Amino acid sequence: STSLSVAVSIACGSVLMTPFCLLILEREKARAEGNNSGSTLSMLPVLMWRSIKKPIVMGPLLGVILSAIGIKMPELVLAAIKPLGLSATAAALFLTGVILSARKLQINTMVITSTIAKLLIQPAIAWGIVLIFGLHGSVAITAILMIALSAGFFGVVFGNRFGVQSPDAEAVLLLSSVLCILSLPLFISLTSGM
Repeated sequence: STSLSVAVSIACGSVLMTPFCLLILEREKARAEGNNSGSTLSMLPVLMWRSIKKPIVMGPLLGVILSAIGIKMPELVLAAIKPLGLSATAAALFLTGVILSARKLQINTMVITSTIAKLLIQPAIAWGIVLIFGLHGSVAITAILMIALSAGFFGVVFGNRFGVQSPDAEAVLLLSSVLCILSLPLFISLTSGM
């Protein structure tokens, strides 16, 4: 079903991409503090541990493990944590807005290229992968449309937490969020016959 496809996509992002992003930020933080005692490869175990032990990684990882072994959360626990999850998303989006409002939007070649890649090229690649693997129906549509969404805000929020500011990433986030109003309907109409 579509909700299962979305849940799997979110779980993959939380369990795979978030630790990778945090690992890169931890590496840069170590370099900035002068704790870069060797190559990235030699620092990898420490960096992996630092990124994996963070609650934003540990929570989804624990959830995936519990789900995989068939343990269901009691309804009382789910009812208690659901408002926290909903408010965390809203708070992260609000924080992203605050971060972006404090910056001056700088549009350059990198920003334009990255925005085009995010809104048009990535969904086209997803479309190709869907065709290569012969996927169809809600799984194919969900895969393409989730890729066609605007750039995510996690990188900006994580970067800000680590003291790393990327005007280009912030501009791509803002620009892709606005232009998604045009690109998403395009991919919705293109996938309607799948």
